[in-house]
Amino acid sequence: MRDVTPNQQATIDLKDLVRYLIEFIKHPTQKISQLPNWNWPSLFAFHLLLAILSGVIAGLLKLNILRVLFGLFLMPIISTLSALLMSLFLYYYFQFFENKTESFRKIFTLVALSSVPFYLFQTLSEYFAPISLIGFAFTSLLGVIGLCDNFRVERKRAYQLIGTVFGLVVLLWLANQFI
Repeated sequence: MRDVTPNQQATIDLKDLVRYLIEFIKHPTQKISQLPNWNWPSLFAFHLLLAILSGVIAGLLKLNILRVLFGLFLMPIISTLSALLMSLFLYYYFQFFENKTESFRKIFTLVALSSVPFYLFQTLSEYFAPISLIGFAFTSLLGVIGLCDNFRVERKRAYQLIGTVFGLVVLLWLANQFI
């Protein structure tokens, strides 16, 4: 899984990341079809910035300092681990079922970008809990588009793969609501 990309700068341009996020929100299906070639620091900065903003805004809307602190410290850790696990799952999916090796960085880029709708909807989940599932449904649709356009996965297979993940998330969400 070692990424050996020549001439890859290790700098982070926050203005560029914010500009890209705004463009992504305006045209998500276009942007997910052509993934940017970001370096690892930029990818993690984008993902962490998104997770922190989502968590902090959710806490501020609820007027709860503990939720704000959760958004600052725990949300980025939990969301990064989740994104890395999903990326690892897709990486090995390609290995075992598609019989090809894809760039782990490119897979993580897809996971990070497709999660934008989830983070946007997550900010309102304190007031209407099922809205996070709506956000994850949009995330899933972007995941299908990204898998088909960037990794040449058959549309039917992409729907099955992402649909299974979505089903598991719904089951976990339901279990969390009633426990």
